[in-house]
Amino acid sequence: MAYVDELALHAIYHYKLAQAVPLSGSTTFAEIAQASHLREDLVERFIRQAMCSHIFTEDAPGQVRHTSASRLLATNPDAHDAVGMITCDLSPAGMQTLSALEKYPNSEEKSETGWAQHTEPGISPFEFMAKNPERGRRFGAGMRYFSSGQHWDLGHLARGYTWAALDRPGAVFVDVGGGHGTVSQYLARETKHVEFVIQDLPGTVEAGRKILPEDLRSRVRFMEHDFFTEQPVRGADVYFFRWILHNWSDGYCKKILRALIPALKKGARVLVYEYVLVDGPETRVSRKQPRNLDLMMLAQFNSCERTAKMWEELLRSADQRLRLLRCEIPEGSLYGIIEAVWDGDD
Repeated sequence: MAYVDELALHAIYHYKLAQAVPLSGSTTFAEIAQASHLREDLVERFIRQAMCSHIFTEDAPGQVRHTSASRLLATNPDAHDAVGMITCDLSPAGMQTLSALEKYPNSEEKSETGWAQHTEPGISPFEFMAKNPERGRRFGAGMRYFSSGQHWDLGHLARGYTWAALDRPGAVFVDVGGGHGTVSQYLARETKHVEFVIQDLPGTVEAGRKILPEDLRSRVRFMEHDFFTEQPVRGADVYFFRWILHNWSDGYCKKILRALIPALKKGARVLVYEYVLVDGPETRVSRKQPRNLDLMMLAQFNSCERTAKMWEELLRSADQRLRLLRCEIPEGSLYGIIEAVWDGDD
């Protein structure tokens, strides 16, 4: 009966019920109702349903106080937005996914998904969020919350790859679709010589340049680039993708990878930092997130998370000269490092 738990969470988000409970001490259902403008009987029903999941508790009958979970919703805006993202965006999109699959069988288009059915048919999630900036802001905050914590720490990437072998004068690392440069800035502080080129669309690049720390500007730069077009940085040592390819179905991923080929020198690395699914059932709750994201990618983008075998097949189908070297998950990380080498000529 998980849908009733979700209904209670939606009410907590929409009526800001967690914010109506004091951080110390307790309050009554009537006082919460007055603060949230929701009928007292409904406040009681929603909150007591949430209590079944240890969200809120009662000191005595009718005396509501916080648990660690409800306090988090009251004090962490990103956690609050994450609940909104799930209950207002992702869950309704999931409920529309089978309808989209019936309507658009075998589609690889982002505009023909459960998300599009729920929001605005015919446009992609990116286009929808551009038209609805508050929804986009909430989605970004929710994703920021879910990507925080030790499992997402970039230290896993720093320790999981032999950056010392790359760290020499003249080495170039191209961060494709790198946003504001979070990864490149982190790795720049872990290395001494590597030059970093962060590529993204114009608005993102402009924002990234403004916030780039002064002490990194000698080795880190931004460049406007659409990754579906030919890669302009030729002869780099590494072309890096984080959280890019899982947003795209195989057909589009092949286009992205093939756009690199004119720029690749023999021995160049294509490095991908994304989830690697277990090729079989995963029963550990701590390792369930990649499977959760897999169906989220289906509902939003008509895309997927991939197993090691799927990564190998994707690389090979993009070009036989892209050879998978390894596909490993560093200890303590949720993400895998997928490393391919270009065996073609310069």
